[in-house]
Amino acid sequence: MVIIRYANENDLTDITYLMGELGYKTTKAEMSERLAKVSRHPDYYTFVAEIDNHVVGLLGLHIGIAYEFNGCYGRIVCMVVNQQFRRMGIGKQLMAEAETFIIENGGKTIILNSGNRTEREDAHKFYLDFGYTLKSSGFVKRLV
Repeated sequence: MVIIRYANENDLTDITYLMGELGYKTTKAEMSERLAKVSRHPDYYTFVAEIDNHVVGLLGLHIGIAYEFNGCYGRIVCMVVNQQFRRMGIGKQLMAEAETFIIENGGKTIILNSGNRTEREDAHKFYLDFGYTLKSSGFVKRLV
């Protein structure tokens, strides 16, 4: 049985592993620092999917105020399911939880970015199948 819940400090090892699967290798110390900052910020939320006391999925969410319409929006900033647990509906459960949370908090839109790398093709298909539309291009500039 999958349980979707807010992340806590006991999830650090599993979250660190999941970020590596997402393509962002990190250490537990670095991830601990990031999670501490995120958890203190009132507009960020971290959901996990748990099976048998192990975190197998992660979704990071930001709620923002919109410039282009009245109200707010949700932005999924990270989403990953452990490769051993993919195609079991866990990603869909995380996404559904995020959408419900955004609506309950006055959100009208949900957005996300996903890299244009070959290894992201399955993720892109997942988002399209879940009702998302490929709409815009993203740009990145490293400042430091």
